[in-house]
Parts: sequence; C-alpha cells; structure tokens
Amino acid sequence: MDKMSENAFFNPGQSVSSDYDFDKAYVAAKIYHDKSKKPVVVVREKDGQPYLIFDEQAAQNTKLDENSEYSIIKRVDD
Repeated sequence: MDKMSENAFFNPGQSVSSDYDFDKAYVAAKIYHDKSKKPVVVVREKDGQPYLIFDEQAAQNTKLDENSEYSIIKRVDD
C-alpha cells in the first residue's frame, strides 16, 4: 500500500532554516529539535524548491492568509 503525502500550511517567513540538500536540512532539523525539545518538520513546496524546517507547533499558530502549502517530508519529534 502506498503512503499518501501529508500536506500542511506554514508561513515561509517562520522557517527555522532551509537548504536545497535534504541531508543538510535534516541535520539542521535534528539540531533545532535537540535544543528546543519541540516537534520539528522538514517540508518542501515542490520539486526544485528548498527544504524548509519549521517548529511545528509555532508554525501552526500563524494566520492562514500568510501561509503556503507544503508537503511534509520528515517529522522530527523523538
């Protein structure tokens, strides 16, 4: 069975970090998570765009009219 991708809306101005290389973005997400002890997500708007890292809880509390749709690539929460 194929797993469907999960989409979420975040304000791009609230990203913690970004990178075009997934491995570097994932390392940045793990470092942020280790320091903040908060759930972090690595997302991407579409192919060819950078991976963005968001503090998941903080990003979900933004105004909807300022948000863009992203596909969640990886969640860091353990």
